[in-house]
Amino acid sequence: MRKVIQLTLYNLGQAKGFILVTALLQVLIQVGLQFFTIVTSGLLSGMRILTEKQEILRVVLVEINIGLPVFFAGVAILVYSAMIWSKEWSTKGSFIYRLLMLPGSRFSVYLSKLLTMLIITFFLQGVQVIGVFLNYTLSKLFIPSLDSYHVTPWSLVTNSIAMQTVVPKYATQFFFFFLFGIAAIVTIFQITLLVVGVEKKSTTTKLMSIIGYILLLIIYVGTVSRYQWSFYFIGSETILYLGTGIIVWIIGNLLLSDYLLNHKVSV
Repeated sequence: MRKVIQLTLYNLGQAKGFILVTALLQVLIQVGLQFFTIVTSGLLSGMRILTEKQEILRVVLVEINIGLPVFFAGVAILVYSAMIWSKEWSTKGSFIYRLLMLPGSRFSVYLSKLLTMLIITFFLQGVQVIGVFLNYTLSKLFIPSLDSYHVTPWSLVTNSIAMQTVVPKYATQFFFFFLFGIAAIVTIFQITLLVVGVEKKSTTTKLMSIIGYILLLIIYVGTVSRYQWSFYFIGSETILYLGTGIIVWIIGNLLLSDYLLNHKVSV
């Protein structure tokens, strides 16, 4: 466990540039979109004064202004989930690459990278919440009546559909979104290992392995998607089914990655 923590701290140090740039862009996108909304609504020029609460909420709580930064951060996390592995094979003199040459250290490297991505995800979630508070501050400059209608930064967080993926209202929602996040990361890890890490003795075998995994992923996503769109209306049996399915997928990927790292990686 100590080795995993040390490797995680090392990975976070290596990722600090990515974290800072992504967080900055995330905030700039959110504040920039909100400023654009204020301009296009006539508030900046003073041509329009909002007095009705619903009008105010339509300007302050624009879903794309919150949803687009959430989407951007999600894509950035998945892209870096691939990069955090692929760079180890492209820079063969790296500290992590040397550890990968020791079979006993390989799964510790995997767990540290997974923990690193989870920490980055939680950090960017916090950045998104800060962005909503900045949106509120910016909006208040042009809509002084926000306070009189009991519109607070936290009410924007809890009432936004997009923010419910970042700050879920219920423990069950948090549980599912957390599992979905882990499942997405381990899936990207798995594909990256199959593409850049597995031995290249047989191109055909490697290609068939990648295609087979992608087909399995499509079948799994198709099965889960039948229920996920009705998330707010599902019963306890379906919740159990979904949770079990996601956990099985995560454990299956962990076991497969452990096998590949210890028996099939090319270092």
